[in-house]
Amino acid sequence: MSDYRSLTKEQCADILLGIDRALVLCHVRPDGDTVGSAKALAELFRAMGKEAKIACADPIPERLKFILDEDDLLVGSREGYTPISIDVASPSQLGSLAEELCPVVAIDHHASSTPFADNYTVKDTSSAAEALMDVIELLEERGVLCLNSKIAAALYTAISSDSGCFCYSSVTPRTHLRAARLIGTGIDFSDINRRLFHTKSPEQIAAESFVGSRIRTEADGRIAYALITEADRLALGVEKEHFECAIDVVRTLAGVEIAITVKEAPDGAFKASLRSVGANVAEIAAAFGGGGHIRAAGCTIHAESITDAAALLLAKARASLN
Repeated sequence: MSDYRSLTKEQCADILLGIDRALVLCHVRPDGDTVGSAKALAELFRAMGKEAKIACADPIPERLKFILDEDDLLVGSREGYTPISIDVASPSQLGSLAEELCPVVAIDHHASSTPFADNYTVKDTSSAAEALMDVIELLEERGVLCLNSKIAAALYTAISSDSGCFCYSSVTPRTHLRAARLIGTGIDFSDINRRLFHTKSPEQIAAESFVGSRIRTEADGRIAYALITEADRLALGVEKEHFECAIDVVRTLAGVEIAITVKEAPDGAFKASLRSVGANVAEIAAAFGGGGHIRAAGCTIHAESITDAAALLLAKARASLN
């Protein structure tokens, strides 16, 4: 049983109010939710006259850099900053930052997670940004914060990113109402969605085309998967970040109920992403020390080869369908 507290939004708000210099931590392999939510949280502190910076163990992908301002990321010493994590489901997701930083609070939304700090976790919401909005709305009620366009743009970016532009089953009526409120601040939501979903570099298009050519199926087409080795990546001449949306290519194949990508990392481990339209892929990921949501999860597998790693995942996926 965890010794960490599960916080109410009131307790989370009180902790944030007690911080003067915040360091907001993103998860490794950063996506739009962790980066957008981190930006919103940093702007929240600045709106209250406090200092805030953002840190991530991995570089921010080029396609997400529009979310941040040039001076948002911390450069130099972390001394004197109080760490807070957002959209981080387990300590391993902090990467190298986990070795030296212990968050005073973790704000999250994952159904499957490993507590590593006192946490405010709102499960089954579209994004960590929605969990953060609970706290922001409370601070507004207390009269210590007014929602501004910088916070709103970052929140909208995070919500739209993690909800697949409001297409995923995690979206609720409340998600749409909150998005409407954010749009009402005057943010350019159309440009945000264009940057997130309709703008790709030549390298990303090449990577996604490669993934499409490597899709294989099992269980009468109910399971689809693609394997990507480091040799494949190097031969294409692209970076790891260009395969970030590989899982979205696999999941679009008609008839697929479970989609899987397995990517070889430079250290020899294998990073798996899983999506489903019904099966609980969080349980599959948890079997390998990972986690996430019922229909979107991930894990790291240590195996002799990428085909061995895939075989382990596929066995679990087949069992899940049954």
